[in-house]
Amino acid sequence: MSSVWKKLAPSLLVLLCGFISAYAQEAATEKPAVTLILVGSGPLVVDEVSEASDGFWYKRGNVTTFIDRNRVVRVEYPKPPASETSSEPIEGNGRWKLADAAKVEEFFLGKFKRPLPVSAFGQSDLHTRWGWDHRNGLDVGLHPDSAEGRALIEFLRTESIPFLAFRGPVPGVATGPHIHIGNRSPRISGR
Repeated sequence: MSSVWKKLAPSLLVLLCGFISAYAQEAATEKPAVTLILVGSGPLVVDEVSEASDGFWYKRGNVTTFIDRNRVVRVEYPKPPASETSSEPIEGNGRWKLADAAKVEEFFLGKFKRPLPVSAFGQSDLHTRWGWDHRNGLDVGLHPDSAEGRALIEFLRTESIPFLAFRGPVPGVATGPHIHIGNRSPRISGR
């Protein structure tokens, strides 16, 4: 009987490895993919993307690669689950003052090893033109469905920090996808 096992053992090992590999590939495909639309060469499907000042870091399997910003037309994130397909912003409640921004910046730097991509800290010219009092708001240039955006939203919810997350532009309210940290900005009086 032991001679039979000696002959079958390598075959059984190969068969078992094949099943494990097939299961791992199936599990990997369950995670929604992010698509980089590249200049002149079409789409590149990746597992994860994070934005840097001069380009994008993307991950495929266990390999992380950098691509220059000028090679990327746009980043397409997976559609959220059916319950969150509304174009309405996602909203979280809590207490906030702009002085608490350091807590959010420290979280992001600790988790992603890069600074929080702040697009507006307090009042900006655009907020003034649109008639919003944004003095106590902080806008972060992250898509709420990206890995970094989802992690930031989870942190804000855990810490009871109010926010609004925009998946796209809203005329007179948002120029594109971003996460507004703080309470809703009131209209500037006299408008």
